[in-house]
Amino acid sequence: MSNKKLSLLLDKAYTLEEVYTLNKTVLNRMCWLFDVSGWVGNVPNLLREAIFHIPRFAGVYHLLREEQKSIMNFLCESGGKPIAINQVYEHFLYNLSMKKIDAAITDLLQQGWLLEGEKPQVLLAIPDFKKTLDKMSAFYYFLEAQLPATHPATTSGGQCLTDLIEIAAFMYVETPKLTVKKFMAKSLLRRLMLRLSPMASSQWEDAADENIYTNTMRMLLGILHEIGALRTSVDRGDHSYYQLHSEKWDDFIFSPSSHRLLYMVSWQITRIQYQKGGSLPFVASLLQHAAQMKGAWLTGASLMKNSIVAESSVLFSEKDPFSSEEWLETIILEPFMYLGLFEKTTAELPTQWLIEDQRPRNFWRLTSLGLTLAQWLAEEKDASKAISQMVKIDMYHKDTDGIFAPLFSKWRQVLPAELEQQLIIQPDLSFFVPKNVTPYLLWILSVFAETQIQDYVYQGMFTRNSMLRALKGGAVVDDLFAVLKDHSKVQPSENVLLTLQQWANAYDKTLFSRAMVLACDTPELATELIAQSKLSNWIIGLIGPQTLLIKPEGEGNIRKWLEKKNWVPRPGVVTGERLYAWLTTVKNEK
Repeated sequence: MSNKKLSLLLDKAYTLEEVYTLNKTVLNRMCWLFDVSGWVGNVPNLLREAIFHIPRFAGVYHLLREEQKSIMNFLCESGGKPIAINQVYEHFLYNLSMKKIDAAITDLLQQGWLLEGEKPQVLLAIPDFKKTLDKMSAFYYFLEAQLPATHPATTSGGQCLTDLIEIAAFMYVETPKLTVKKFMAKSLLRRLMLRLSPMASSQWEDAADENIYTNTMRMLLGILHEIGALRTSVDRGDHSYYQLHSEKWDDFIFSPSSHRLLYMVSWQITRIQYQKGGSLPFVASLLQHAAQMKGAWLTGASLMKNSIVAESSVLFSEKDPFSSEEWLETIILEPFMYLGLFEKTTAELPTQWLIEDQRPRNFWRLTSLGLTLAQWLAEEKDASKAISQMVKIDMYHKDTDGIFAPLFSKWRQVLPAELEQQLIIQPDLSFFVPKNVTPYLLWILSVFAETQIQDYVYQGMFTRNSMLRALKGGAVVDDLFAVLKDHSKVQPSENVLLTLQQWANAYDKTLFSRAMVLACDTPELATELIAQSKLSNWIIGLIGPQTLLIKPEGEGNIRKWLEKKNWVPRPGVVTGERLYAWLTTVKNEK
């Protein structure tokens, strides 16, 4: 389409409406530039809304070359009045060649940034551009702001391990039943979420309504599955359950802290790669760029823009920067914060480019733990290859220690020492302990007690229900008493230990079991049956003068023996009511 030339007056300031009145199609290129339909609705209003949409405007404006931006800024100063092309030459010829000026103007006209007038030849930049350009610096400040390293963190993260312990304890004790769609029921999830950190439990109900887990829940379940500690079992009624494989869980919980961390980071790296293939070079670049900022707080947009590398599939959308930033925060920064590699703060920033005066803004930086990971990547010959080695590692493989030895060494220098003998139990059976004690202690406490995670403290209370729930789930009370003995700062009072023992003693006093009853018409027949050595594997014993308790799997063999002896039983298995009626009839007949 050829450029439309307008009859413009040099001393008149033109609005979008006036330009549109002069020629209905002259704004078409501008409409295409800002993704506005030039055929439907009030074109000037639609175009103005698009131009005032700062992120959309910035997304196309940043594509201009520097000389094009300079020409645009010069023409915008006229306030919507046409400028003779000779004035443009005179203004820029000191710094730019005629050829470069002509090329810039031609491109601006072709793209729709400028309008052209004839007799004389003039250029027009609509006044709406200047209003937006005046706000661009405020927008870019908001997008790429930076806070000093002295600004305190509001969210430190690093809650993954304690939440993993809590969810493992829940699976171990509860063996939760799954819905038809293989998810835990909402009532079960509610009980579980009360035990997890706010980061893990955030918005779980919204996800549950859609029969899905939150990203954090999927991460926790994924780690348990990957280490072989969580499996799904099916009973005879085709009902599915989560079951904890305690031996695999013990392998994980007793491994060194550096190995546990590597495995959790490995699973997160695997998830990132799964959600966006080819993104790991970007992740390596992100960590290294964040490390270079020496503790300064950066926005997600700034981190992302400055970490893009050619070999990665990750792109930053200038037209929709906040969507790109949201992707980074959701997929990478928040999960990494959950692992303890990043921390976050918020600050109110001015937003002169919006109606509101200010808005809260997220800022991120590496923790000391994340910094060591970034340093290890920087020391490797190929950072992209190094981070790719973390995808689905085998924690127990002999090569793992060798490959990641330098990283383990760095992590051991910054990982907090796992404290011993820090558990304090109050006379009311409540307790608290620092979060960085040995994970096995937290695991036992979460199995036997009602627990809650605070910022730096793990606290809870032993109750009769929590003790019995643990014992019903298969826990061994001796493990609890051994932990209390080995890890208490001050040995619990006799009253506390006595109460716990009394609750434990209430367990396993009775037992329900499924078995079969074989009724005989005389006590002599019952006695003869129990004396048969051939049947001893299936007969449990007498439960009355005429009735025996037998194992269900022995029914067929006992039936065959009875038929051979000419004591033929009725077909099938009767109810308890019919059994009672039969025994009463036989007794009365005697």
